[in-house]
Amino acid sequence: MQMPIDKIQTDTLRILAELLPAGSTVALLDFPNHKNAGDHLIWEGEIQYIRDLGLKLAYVADATRYSKADLDHFIGPDGIVLIHGGGNFGDRWDEAQAFHERIVDENHDRHVIQLSQGIEFQDGPRLERAQSVYGAHPNLTILIRDHVGFDDASRRFGKNDVRFCPDMAFGNKPIHGERGFTDVIYLKRTDSESVNASVVVVAPSIGHLVDDWGLTPVGELLWIIYHVPGAVARRLPFTRRALFPIQARCYQAIARLNLRSAKRILGRGGIVLTDRLHAAVLGALMGKPVVALDNANGKVSAIIRDYLGTFPNVQYAPTAADANRIMSELLD
Repeated sequence: MQMPIDKIQTDTLRILAELLPAGSTVALLDFPNHKNAGDHLIWEGEIQYIRDLGLKLAYVADATRYSKADLDHFIGPDGIVLIHGGGNFGDRWDEAQAFHERIVDENHDRHVIQLSQGIEFQDGPRLERAQSVYGAHPNLTILIRDHVGFDDASRRFGKNDVRFCPDMAFGNKPIHGERGFTDVIYLKRTDSESVNASVVVVAPSIGHLVDDWGLTPVGELLWIIYHVPGAVARRLPFTRRALFPIQARCYQAIARLNLRSAKRILGRGGIVLTDRLHAAVLGALMGKPVVALDNANGKVSAIIRDYLGTFPNVQYAPTAADANRIMSELLD
């Protein structure tokens, strides 16, 4: 019997292989240079898919170190541009969207593929700007990670090649973790996507810890060290190409640092309760029982409905009361 992760990876590789011939040279842009470990889970999944497809990854960059000239230098005239996936295709996270539009606008000479995203646009000038920039590109593929979002993106971005493709975080291998020292770890959003920021979700009778992504003091020190080459490259642009091999290794070190921290945090609980999509994904990959609450734009429930819900250890809780009932049943 095919396991859920195997089917998701098989489907994703089939979709990507239609767009990316084996041996192609690619760039992967918009490295998540922040401490949201969910984005690094996606990044590591993207890197694994690139390896599995037999692609040559020749250039990576974050928003502050990207250069069109460097991109052309490293990937040559036929290279394909990949934009890191996630949940920032829209008007909620405007800085990320603006960078994606810059990439699209500067690379009409290349096939550009926006890797699996959720979409969240309100009608208005921000959407119209994105439609104008994207619609002007002659060879832009937009991958959308849930079916509701796919229908929305197909309607709003009909001039582009819009396809469904599962979230890239599922490119990672299963990681079986130990049972933690408390019953429940509640990994809780506190940003604009939260609908439970001021709500007491877990019943007092259930032993639990409330946390969010973050690093230990040692991790914070390593974070600073790994950013030194990038700081030099940013202040002295003429050093970027010479420093690129070191910078690329530092990106990977940053991603793995954040993921080690994320696994440590989720490992503290026997059950993972979360309204963060990629905490639910990581918990599922770790083999832990996961109880997932929705976030403000419904991306958690959408992904659970489409494929994350096929994992037997993942359950969706529409309300706090449902979450407590499910957790109580799991703890009996």
